[in-house]
Amino acid sequence: MYKPIYIFIGLRYFWNRHLTNFKKIITILSIIGISIGITSIIITMSLVYGFQNEFKKSVLSFIPHLIITNKSYYINKSEFPKNILKLKNVKRVSSFISDKVLIQSKENITTGEIITFDKKDYNIFKCYNIHNYLYTLNEKQNNIILGKKLAEKLHVNINDSIKLIILPKIKKNFFKKKFNTRIFKITGLFNTNNDIDDYQIIINTKIAINFLNYYKNYITGWRVWLKDPFFLNINSFQIKKNNLIFLDWKTQQGELFKAIQIEKYIMFLFFVLILLIVGINIVITLTVNMIEKQNIIAILQTQGLCRKKIMLIFVTLGASTTIIGIFLGTLISFILIFQGKIINFLINTLFSDIDIPIKIFPFQILIVDITFAMISVASTLYPIWHITKSTPSKILSYE
Repeated sequence: MYKPIYIFIGLRYFWNRHLTNFKKIITILSIIGISIGITSIIITMSLVYGFQNEFKKSVLSFIPHLIITNKSYYINKSEFPKNILKLKNVKRVSSFISDKVLIQSKENITTGEIITFDKKDYNIFKCYNIHNYLYTLNEKQNNIILGKKLAEKLHVNINDSIKLIILPKIKKNFFKKKFNTRIFKITGLFNTNNDIDDYQIIINTKIAINFLNYYKNYITGWRVWLKDPFFLNINSFQIKKNNLIFLDWKTQQGELFKAIQIEKYIMFLFFVLILLIVGINIVITLTVNMIEKQNIIAILQTQGLCRKKIMLIFVTLGASTTIIGIFLGTLISFILIFQGKIINFLINTLFSDIDIPIKIFPFQILIVDITFAMISVASTLYPIWHITKSTPSKILSYE
């Protein structure tokens, strides 16, 4: 005797050699439908998170996730809100001095932004790949390191000299006040393939304080880096000090952030729609199966098989289809993702010269698989309950 009997019967109903070709085709199509749904969700999710991960590396590695300053962008170090250090998401905090400047070379003139470097800031500038040049930013020489695109715009290179000009902050003094100018030597170039290559200039902190006429202990503000910038809740950083303002990275990269959010909403809608389709697919398949087998169900009831075990027979039938579909869908999606050329080829048939980053998160894929399994099993309950509520005498009365 096979035990438990309901699993044995459920698996026999799922597949055996006596099934008609039509029933085999229906079963195979149900498995294929679930597989395609799982594959689509996993690949879409991996593409979205791959883009998000690439965005963190290529953009958010080079800009602070939060800037704390005041309305004049000139603040005393003693006003630092120490409560921020207690927040879990905070990774690193660093004071900085920054200002907009005019940059003049022999052949061109443009605008840029100076950002200060101190010995304690080596980790911040690690992603710039300029560790061979940072030692040149000492306190005695007017040396600078600037972006490669900015250098190309100015037609300058390493060891060339350029003039930096500080503009008056008050508009009415623009023509009255003498501009603060100084000649600097270029000792290095950085190329991050990011927007900062177009405008950023790195300069020693003490040289910048002297050049910008900052008072002792005064800075532009504090840069804050987070463990996960996408979980930035600006309200958690608000401090009850009217003179402080908080500028998050979304203000600088607003359009890209909106694009990422829209992608997430589309992915969620896609996920819900596929779940709905899979659920309907399971309900229809099981309903057809049970209508056909209602006489057998009635006979099993007369032989003493309780309603609960009869329900478990069809849960086994629905779960078998779902589990095989989930397994195949997950396997196919992993093959397509690890063989990235296939996905890029399919994408490039519509969009040329686009390299899509893909990132797999195994835990989230596990959550997707479990959710699909639970929804699919839940979709079997109503048709099972509807068929088994009829009494055997009523079902067999016309036989």
